[in-house]
Amino acid sequence: MATHPLRIAAYLFLGLLLSACAPKFPPPGEVSDLHLLPQKTGRYVPSLGESEPLLSARDQQHLATDFLARFFAPWDDWNEESADGLDLFWGVRHYQDRVVYGENLLPVPEGWLDEMTRRSAAELFPSLVHPAVTVGPTSLRVLPSFAPVFNDPASAGQGFPFDMLQNSLIPAGTPVRVVHASPDGDWYLVTAPHVSGWARPWEVAWVDASFMEAFRGADLVAVTRDHEVARTSHGMYALHGRVGMLLPRSDDPAPAGMIAVLTPQRRADGWAELHTAFLSEQGVDPWPLPPTVDRYVRVLDGLLGQPYGWGGMYENRDCSALIQDVQALFGIAMPRNSRAQAQAGRVVDLTDLGAAQKEQHILEYGVPLLTIVNLPGHVMLYLGPDTASGRPVVMHSIWGLRIKESGALEPRTSTLGRWVLGRTVITTLTPGIELPTLIRPQGLLVERVTSMTILGER
Repeated sequence: MATHPLRIAAYLFLGLLLSACAPKFPPPGEVSDLHLLPQKTGRYVPSLGESEPLLSARDQQHLATDFLARFFAPWDDWNEESADGLDLFWGVRHYQDRVVYGENLLPVPEGWLDEMTRRSAAELFPSLVHPAVTVGPTSLRVLPSFAPVFNDPASAGQGFPFDMLQNSLIPAGTPVRVVHASPDGDWYLVTAPHVSGWARPWEVAWVDASFMEAFRGADLVAVTRDHEVARTSHGMYALHGRVGMLLPRSDDPAPAGMIAVLTPQRRADGWAELHTAFLSEQGVDPWPLPPTVDRYVRVLDGLLGQPYGWGGMYENRDCSALIQDVQALFGIAMPRNSRAQAQAGRVVDLTDLGAAQKEQHILEYGVPLLTIVNLPGHVMLYLGPDTASGRPVVMHSIWGLRIKESGALEPRTSTLGRWVLGRTVITTLTPGIELPTLIRPQGLLVERVTSMTILGER
């Protein structure tokens, strides 16, 4: 049946009317901050001169000494008393009487936790104890399983990408200690600097006294760019580097434009050997790096735009991993999670201040590049003031902003209840303030800021 011309006109008029009244939204993944604020860290950090350090040489030396003690701690003497205070099996207890979902977004099968309990074998702890080293990027899991576990995907801020078994990612060349094994021998429980979790046996290799002595005794170099590939003298792949990775420097001569490093390789018998490989000198510096503005800016700019990676998923970074990896280059040891990072320096409480007062305190007392701005579950690195508005600017890896559920006239977001940014960005403390559906006041980051933490002060 043909549609009457007057009815067509009425439909067109109604469509135009509704579109005129509809709230305005930026494109998916965008907010106005990302267009108003140039995504270049050097635009906000006050210039102190190219060679003027943010830390004194004495302070950095103390920090680097503490960093090395923590870095090599897994190789120090260990016994059962060393595990006191470490709740290595909290995951089994945490998931008692909880409904969780698998990769198909359906509740996990009955008996799942029983199987995790069997694999964990807490009653046999410690069944295997030995110093080791990671030989590739290693995901540490809360429970001995690579299958993801999600909280209710129908709840805001849950589901993908928040695999609740993903504890952390640690790079190749990280000292660890295996402290337990699953009954089948297909999972190792390991302790690493600042974190622990379950790893696959082939991701680590045993180390002996000579290996540890060679590693500890060498000068260290730091990888300052992601995706740097180390190759042998024959051009074969050895490992790939990422920001925050430390490796021993090799005494072997290197080709022009390259730096020789010692890379841990796993032999067929499970033991580690150090082999010389070569990295581009553009992506490696002697550790610790001088804590100057230009060195920080160069590293941070290389990480801008990287996709968000919960717990290091897909070898990306979440908010706390970003800060941990960057500060490691300068000899500053940081805990792995945001709550602990908020206590990793001199804490300035901002809880009882209004939004404008919080921003003013950050501007007055924050130290650019050495200040973390904290809110529950999230941390941000303070860069400095925006020259246009005078407001504090931060860099952070963020998943999304809290929004109301989409209505009929609003665009659907990829994640329920979140306006997804999903990457490392530079923003003010009110990204998304222009979003009509932003939940107020909780959706504004500044409203949930509780403190700032000044790093490097002793």
